[in-house]
This record gives sequence, C-alpha cells and structure tokens, in this order.
Amino acid sequence: MNKTIVLLLALVTLVLAPALVLASQDGRFERLRERAEFRREMREASRERSRARAEAMLERMRLRSEMRRDLRWRARESYWGGRERYFHEYRDAVRKPMRETRRALRDAFRDRW
Repeated sequence: MNKTIVLLLALVTLVLAPALVLASQDGRFERLRERAEFRREMREASRERSRARAEAMLERMRLRSEMRRDLRWRARESYWGGRERYFHEYRDAVRKPMRETRRALRDAFRDRW
C-alpha cells in the first residue's frame, strides 16, 4: 500500500508539475500584459494631454494675433480718423500741377545748360 501511494503521488506529481509550472508562468505573463496595458494607457493619456495643451496654445496665439490686429486697426483709425483718404486726394491733386510745373521749367531752361 505504501508503494501504491508513493507511485500514485509520483504519477500525480508528474502530471500536475507541468500544469503548475505553466499556471505560474501564465500568472507571470498576465502581470506583464497588465503592466504593458497600463503603460500603453498612460502613454495615450499623456499624448491626449499634450495634444490638448498644443490646441490651447494655438488658440491662444490665434486670439492674441487677432486682438493685436484689431488694436492696430483701432489705433490707426483713431489717429487718422478717415483723414487718410483726404491726404491721398490732396497728394494726387498737387502731384499733377507739380509735374506740369517741372516740365515747363525743364523746357524753359533746356537751352541754357
């Protein structure tokens, strides 16, 4: 009876030992898979945060440039106040007589030089 119990235990050990080894390895690989999955999730969360920060920064830059453009326009309008068109009209009105005067003087004094 002792021999049968020993043989039975040896046989059970031979059958169950590989199963126990595989079960322990499966548990170890399961932990490794869980850890890898956790790292992957952390990486994705980090990318999302980085993407959100970049979008916020671009939006701030766009709003800042828009505010600057609007401020420049307002400063120009408040300084010139619509007088810019008058200055152009005045310049154009003076330019034509000045050109005619210059031509007349050049024609008059052409022979003297």
